[in-house]
Amino acid sequence: ISQKFFLLAFASYTLSILIFSLRGMIALRDLAEHRFWFFLRITLAGFFINVITPGSQIGGEPIRAYFLAKKYNKPKSKVFGAVLADRIIHGAASLFFIIASLLFILTYIPVSRELKTIFQAILFFLLAFLGFILFLNLKKTKFNFTSFLKKIGILKKIKGNKKIRHLGEDVGNFAAYFKKTIFDKKTLWFGLLFSLICWIFNYLTSYFLFLSLGVSISFFLVVVVVSLGNLVGDFSPTPGGIGLVEGFMIFLYTVVGINLSAAIVVSLLSRIIGYFFSLVLGGVSLIWLEKELG
Repeated sequence: ISQKFFLLAFASYTLSILIFSLRGMIALRDLAEHRFWFFLRITLAGFFINVITPGSQIGGEPIRAYFLAKKYNKPKSKVFGAVLADRIIHGAASLFFIIASLLFILTYIPVSRELKTIFQAILFFLLAFLGFILFLNLKKTKFNFTSFLKKIGILKKIKGNKKIRHLGEDVGNFAAYFKKTIFDKKTLWFGLLFSLICWIFNYLTSYFLFLSLGVSISFFLVVVVVSLGNLVGDFSPTPGGIGLVEGFMIFLYTVVGINLSAAIVVSLLSRIIGYFFSLVLGGVSLIWLEKELG
């Protein structure tokens, strides 16, 4: 293994983490102070939760919202609404690469009819979801949760119930800050730009690993395999998508012409680098935040 390219792979993944933290800090600028070191720690703590829960990229947002709310003494419902909106913007950027990857597989790679049908169905739902998000953004709906409760006659019934009333307020706060964050032009465009850069550095990690093995591969093929591997991991029943993501990536690399041994090494090494940041640094960050904030 070429040490130079391996270090470049590690540096690329590090930069993707730093950029992800920076974009989160920009998105939540109205709720929290610009303290990059703190945002980096909550990002890593969120990654730790992502890895130990089913799916490869879910579960970390409530943790990020919890520590942000505690640090800056903000309502958790407001912070969670903003954090979730920021995550959806990041996911929208990844959809660009996923859709391009699916189109490439369906157009140029010979796959079985069953697998092609699955990819076509996924592509249809992703395009429908993206169209729905764009529609909401262009329409700029002025939905108000309290007004909605009044219209359906629930508000009168719950006024006397303190717990339900607080729940209604929390849902209203969540909806308001979710809408405020996702419809903010600066947050949206900076978030999309930084997410695209973040994903490119993520893809460069695997690309440099191939170069460290002396294997020549198109960068676009790496984008296709990693994008679809992450998509499969999002629906994995195993913690962090472990096993399923690696296996699917190895399968796709061999389908596009990479020899099996190189596919196995790169798939495993790229995931090991990710596990180092998520499990080791993420675990340390989580413990640190618990001790700092109680």
